[in-house]
Amino acid sequence: MSADPAPRPELTLEQQLDVRVSDARGRLSRNDERILAFLREHLAELAFHTAESLAQGAGVSAAAVVRFSRRLGFASFRELRERARAELQSGREPGPVSAGAAPSTLERKVQRDIASLELLARMLEEPLAKASAVIAGADTTWFLANRETYGVAVYAQRLLHHVRGDVRLVDPSFPDPLRSIGAGDAVVACTFRPYARQTLALIDHVRAAGAHLILLTDGRGHGFIGSADVVLAVPVESPTMLLSFTPAVCVLEALVAQVAMLDADRTHDTLDATASFAAAQNLVVERGLVNRPPVRRPE
Repeated sequence: MSADPAPRPELTLEQQLDVRVSDARGRLSRNDERILAFLREHLAELAFHTAESLAQGAGVSAAAVVRFSRRLGFASFRELRERARAELQSGREPGPVSAGAAPSTLERKVQRDIASLELLARMLEEPLAKASAVIAGADTTWFLANRETYGVAVYAQRLLHHVRGDVRLVDPSFPDPLRSIGAGDAVVACTFRPYARQTLALIDHVRAAGAHLILLTDGRGHGFIGSADVVLAVPVESPTMLLSFTPAVCVLEALVAQVAMLDADRTHDTLDATASFAAAQNLVVERGLVNRPPVRRPE
């Protein structure tokens, strides 16, 4: 008889905030975002703050801090602060501690991404299974994104094409092929703040055509998610001025892997056909050439 799996450790306050922010994303105001940004940099100090002192640090009103706390599902700012105090008393650090030399940008980025990645298995196991089943049963799978998020869609399409035959990427400049989308198709739409107007408009077209919609975004509070069959909400917070797509890439890689496992024979046939085509067209470098010693330039 197999032993019970070890219980998962309780979420840290930082991870709790990530989960709650993901649920509320789309309902957060500009003041909420300012408070959130301040908290991420000063989470270790939260246990000692009042609503007034936190508001002063974030450059908002005390009332805005109270509204922010309630928007994240806390009864009051006091409850949020008590969570921080309880974590502090337990010996677990609620956030990055500024001891010694300040961490580099890379160190802070890595720490933030690790914390976000640890949340994915808690948040997305069931939605990911549903999304995999939708894609596995689709006639054609389309990837849709615009602006900065387009690169994520390109990568996902290139991954999925290895294991499924009809996988298409919507060119933001020429989205016309979507005119042929049908009820048997699935669309994976990727949109993160600031949300591209064209992506949101094409989502409406997708649903009007009766196709399945999988939405990869940064929260479940958006008005535009109501029509989605599956929502994959991932944290995108970063200590830098840029969003982090590391969790989004992780989810897409896991999604493709799950689709591949749902029909092993079909996956094998597609992989074999892809490899044969690449070899016939001389599209890949042979192993011997990769391991060849570098050519020395003349002196």
